[in-house]
Amino acid sequence: REICEHEFPVLKSLCLPKGVYGCDGQEFQSISDAHDVISVLYSFRKRRFSSLLKDWSGKLSEDSPDWYDADRRAVYNPAPMYVLFVEAGSRVGYRWETAHDVPMACEVNWLDPEPDRYSSDYEKYIEELQEINGQVDIYRGYHQPPTEDECKRLLAEFMVDLS
Repeated sequence: REICEHEFPVLKSLCLPKGVYGCDGQEFQSISDAHDVISVLYSFRKRRFSSLLKDWSGKLSEDSPDWYDADRRAVYNPAPMYVLFVEAGSRVGYRWETAHDVPMACEVNWLDPEPDRYSSDYEKYIEELQEINGQVDIYRGYHQPPTEDECKRLLAEFMVDLS
């Protein structure tokens, strides 16, 4: 039987248990694995429960050959090892970012096309897009985490720019 969003009027979120494909906090063994999981979650979200999975996030496993700590002296890892959904108006995408209060983010990988400029959602989309793009600084031009060497170079350049 088809189950629809209106059949669960009080359901506010959906949190899949650890070990289930697509669970919140899922650890990926490689950066490239994230896109497939996000595509499945996005499809589920788009077809069934648009308000669910908004707070979903995943991260690159520390056991992954892609994982690195860009600055072992820092309190947090300044490499963007966490992936999450982002929204601008009705447009949904995902991006990689660091895990601290003011994240350093990569560019968005959009899953939806840009809304029509004459749609009622377009103005809200542009406002939220500007805010999202304003959060991208050190990792501008990167849609996924840079390599360890690239990250160290970017961090060094960023520190020079601050001084």
